[in-house]
Amino acid sequence: KMRSRSENNDISVHAIAGTRVVILGLNLMQKDDESGDSSPSTTLSAMLSGLTVAEDANGADIAASESSLPEKNGQSPSHDMFVGYAIDRRDTSSGKSTSLNFDGRPIQKFHYGDYTVEPGHQYEYSVRRMIKAPSRSSYSFFSRPKYVAVGSPLVVTVTTEDPSTSKHGVYFNRGAAGSQAYAEKFGEFRKWHRVNKYGTPHWTSTINPLTIPDPAKKKEACAWLSRGLEEALLEFISQAKDSSWQLRVTAYEFTHKEVIHAFAAAVERGVDVKIIHHVKGSHRPKTRYNDVVKDKDGEVVKEWVPDKTTSDTQRAIDAVGFQSLDHARIWHHDTFIERHTSSIMHNKFIILLRDGKPVQVWTGSTNFTESAFYGQSNVGHIVRDEGIAQQYLTYWNKLALDPPGRSKRHSGSSHDEDAVPMDEINEQLQPDPAGAQPHDSITVFFSPRKTSDLLDWYADRMGDATDSVHFTAAFGVSQPLAHVLNHDGKPSPSHEVGVRRSPRIARRIKTDDKLLRYILLDSQPSEHSSEKSRASAEKKGRGNEYCDYFDFKKLKSNRIAYGAVLSGRKEGVEDVAPSSEHSEALTGLSTFVDFVHTKFMMIDVLTDNPTIITGSANFSIASTEQNDENMLVIQGDTAVADVYFTEFMRLFDHFFSRDKRNESLGKGSKSPRAWIDVVEDDSWMKPFFDPSHQLFRERVLLS
Repeated sequence: KMRSRSENNDISVHAIAGTRVVILGLNLMQKDDESGDSSPSTTLSAMLSGLTVAEDANGADIAASESSLPEKNGQSPSHDMFVGYAIDRRDTSSGKSTSLNFDGRPIQKFHYGDYTVEPGHQYEYSVRRMIKAPSRSSYSFFSRPKYVAVGSPLVVTVTTEDPSTSKHGVYFNRGAAGSQAYAEKFGEFRKWHRVNKYGTPHWTSTINPLTIPDPAKKKEACAWLSRGLEEALLEFISQAKDSSWQLRVTAYEFTHKEVIHAFAAAVERGVDVKIIHHVKGSHRPKTRYNDVVKDKDGEVVKEWVPDKTTSDTQRAIDAVGFQSLDHARIWHHDTFIERHTSSIMHNKFIILLRDGKPVQVWTGSTNFTESAFYGQSNVGHIVRDEGIAQQYLTYWNKLALDPPGRSKRHSGSSHDEDAVPMDEINEQLQPDPAGAQPHDSITVFFSPRKTSDLLDWYADRMGDATDSVHFTAAFGVSQPLAHVLNHDGKPSPSHEVGVRRSPRIARRIKTDDKLLRYILLDSQPSEHSSEKSRASAEKKGRGNEYCDYFDFKKLKSNRIAYGAVLSGRKEGVEDVAPSSEHSEALTGLSTFVDFVHTKFMMIDVLTDNPTIITGSANFSIASTEQNDENMLVIQGDTAVADVYFTEFMRLFDHFFSRDKRNESLGKGSKSPRAWIDVVEDDSWMKPFFDPSHQLFRERVLLS
């Protein structure tokens, strides 16, 4: 089982297993009534008074004189001072046990992420309280630890998901290239650059896995970053063994050599491969030797110039060679289909067919590029369901005809007036939904659509949340979603006009004080951009309706993180290189989105009826009304929910800690508390038991 909960008189553990991550929700128990039943404590003092007497690892009471313990406020504290958790993990198949306490230090938080598990394994976690070891005890002088685990271990057992065998196979890459672990493993290949981004000179470094000269190290770095995502995609393509198989593909960015060669190898095996790819450009004045070319009548001659995505893709296609001329001709003349008439052909899915019958589909946020696998965070999602694969094939067949993206009344296009536009086709394939989807269902939505009603529907689902929202936004938060995030129970005075004008917004307002919404952004929003957008809204007479990050970040129900690496600079000292020792560095492969490229939303993910929305679309007006996109809505599948949840929390915690550390450095703090510093009294727990703090809500949610 992927979810498991256990408790004793002192503590409780709620384990949620994904594929490569296990999240442990930790809590302390108290006696709440005369019957003696235990429940999660909401009062710190009551909880502390209910803890049992400390025992050592052998179950014997620890006796210590008051003089052997540190004083607090002039008084000797109890020998049972709780300073955190001790957690051990055992792989039940191999019997290997591992302590998860770094350097023997207590874990001082109420959830813990284990990021070193493997898919399809059963793990047993043993959790105990830790106290500061008395200075006078039976421990020897040379081996005495500073902190000791006490009490009987509380054991919980979970099994991680095996994505290769289940109906849904979900694969996340590392998505945290800018981490200390990456720098420690491959920092010897770091290269420094002085850049002048946005007019501010500063030093930056990259550790590009593709430029590592040692082939073995290069392979190791790529595998560490991909974390199974690239391998899963190549394995998916390789299922097409011979001429009885077909692959139907859509590609936005198409430059990753390994993926392109996998498709080329499929062509050589006799597989029928067809790839629809993005082709856009513009007509510009033709130049020769820096002079504008004119015709005999003096008119400027214009030529079609492809955009960068199109030109990069074409170069990658042309670079492939074949031993057989016949295969080369198939590759260049029969494999690729150009998609011209949408705003952006933003899909990235693959349909696997056998004897013309669709059997599986690969979708998600992953472009076929090096940065998608080795840089920014991405997800690949396999659905092994013939009905879902057939829906994708029907959509693919329509796209292959390159119809206009939107009807003429929307786009003004003169392209094939008799062709049915994709916005009409997509709403015929799947009309806009009304209300929540049925339990245990999968619904597919394709874009472009006639209106943004589907985006409003996403906002309604977010507004219906009773426990939690988890949401990734690579390109900012659109207005319908921002309005939901900007309400903590009552509309703020500055937005009352907007609520009156939009009944949909008013219906989304919730009053549940337990609700916690996690928002993971690619980068910290710009105040300058916010001011420009707000001014534009005001010019249109909609200033009172506009809201964004700078509004909803103030609400206690919103817990926000954005992509970052640990900064080595203090505010105002931009042209100074940080120390190179273990300083975090990106791969340098991403030029636009450095950190978060996933597009998914989870509603009430830890309940028995979670909603997972995932795919290629960025929850924006453009992705709903203009681009070619696809999204899955998965209702009630707790196994899928647990995979997405655990991966979300892995990335959220990674970036949130860096945001806070950098914020502290930016304020001039000389020595902010390090992640591994231990607070040796119970003050570390206070935010977790303060109802006004986000950590209180998080503790309750995860327990």
